[in-house]
Formats: sequence, C-alpha cells, structure tokens
Amino acid sequence: MELGDLDEGLKAVASGGHVLSCQEVVGVQASLMLLQRQQKHASIYLWGKIYGQSGDYFIAYGLSEAETELPAKTYYWAGEDFEFSALPRLTEETATKLAAMGLDGKPLMGQPQAPIYAATDAATGGEATPSGLVDLDRLSQVVQEIDFDTAVVPFGAHVLNETRTIVRSSDFVGLAAEEATDLSKYMHFRTPADIGALRAHARTDTEFYANFLDRLDDDLPKGCWGVRQDLSANLVTLRSLSWPGYIAYHVPRTTNFGGMYFGYAKKNRDLPFML
Repeated sequence: MELGDLDEGLKAVASGGHVLSCQEVVGVQASLMLLQRQQKHASIYLWGKIYGQSGDYFIAYGLSEAETELPAKTYYWAGEDFEFSALPRLTEETATKLAAMGLDGKPLMGQPQAPIYAATDAATGGEATPSGLVDLDRLSQVVQEIDFDTAVVPFGAHVLNETRTIVRSSDFVGLAAEEATDLSKYMHFRTPADIGALRAHARTDTEFYANFLDRLDDDLPKGCWGVRQDLSANLVTLRSLSWPGYIAYHVPRTTNFGGMYFGYAKKNRDLPFML
C-alpha cells in the first residue's frame, strides 16, 4: 500500500490478524520517506512483512517513471533497523538454482547473508555444499512470486494512455458498492499473462484502453480468492487463499485501495484439492 495511505490501510487489513506495532509504523514511515527522496521514486509502497526463523523482513517497492507500458517496480528490504536496501536482482539462473533446491514451503532464515546450502548427495559424502546463494536471493524470488499472484488493484484505477503507458486514472472515483464484491472488477497490477490482456496492449481502440490487465476471476484454481464486505465500515477485503496472509482492500466509491502481505512466504499448493 502507498506510503501516504499506510495508517488507514493497516487498519483495513488488520482483520487478517496481522498488524504493525507503533514502533514499526514510525520506523517504516520515516525510512520510506527518506528512501523515496534518495531514490527519486514517483511513489513508494510498503509491500508487507515476511517472517523468518531468526528475523523478519520488511519489504517495500518504489515505482519509477515507465520506460515501457508498466511502471518499473524496484524492491527493497529492511530488518529490525528499518534501513532499506535494494533486493538483489533475480536472474533466470538464480531462479533455476533455487527451484532445484527443494526449498518450497520452508521458511526463510531471516539472516540476509546466511548461505543457502545445496541438498546432500552421495558425491559429497552426504554433506551439504554451499550453493553460492544467500537468504536475500531467496527473499527476492519469493517476493516476486507472491507479487505476480497478488498485486490487486480495482478495475479502472489505471488506464493505458495514448503513449501506451499505464498511469493512474484521473477519472477513477472508486467501484460502486454492488461492484466492489465482484472479482471481475479487480486486476493484477503487473505484466499481463492472459492473451486477451496482451492483445489490448496492441489495440488502438479507446475501448480497449481499460482492459489491459489480468482479471482476478480468471485466476486458477477457481475459488482461490475470498471476498468479504464490511457494511459497517464501508470496506471490501479480498484474501488470497493461494498465499495466506495477503489481503487487498477497497473502500467503495472512493479512490482508497491497497494490499499487503504478512506471512512465511509459503504458498498453499494443496488448494486445488481443497476446493
């Protein structure tokens, strides 16, 4: 969620059972304001908090002016000192090595430079060998995996302008109350994978300028999102069942929306068999 909406946004996602302490809120706000000035990001967001075995990671990202259709996200991490640093860039080679290590479902160590050891085998006499990767490399991988499956925004909050760049829509005034519980009215704010959304990028028709992102109701498995409406607070929340701990929110008929992740970066891969 955007830094300026942090106080309100944390209250909106608190129903998920996770909050930040007063010290954490103050520390994060001060550090992100400084980071935004130093890195000259157009806007900066608190992405969430990932729990580790011996320490936790605060994750943020900044949006820079788009050189392509979608504004570039630069991810940052911080520990208990709230000193944010850039996450290592995830390469295809690093992702392949991490996937081969069988770490899926295991919590992060919580120590940024802690080495990751390759699985034991007979060739090494049953001893684990250093992989050349550290905990930060794995943190970068899981953050981007979670972000690809979540990163929820309401339909119409962004538009594809005449220069084919995705920007905030000045016409967006929020979803109507009856629309706010409809999954088809929410999109993933990242590079689309759906062929229909990709085609919209190539069209010049004005009517396609709003249909360029993947919709949540197309996500698999069907039923991987839970929607709740709190009429007393005029609030709608969307919870990912694939990534327990991610909650997005929207206040109908306003421009207030956001999302945040709290958890151990463990995907529920049994979900297709549970629905």
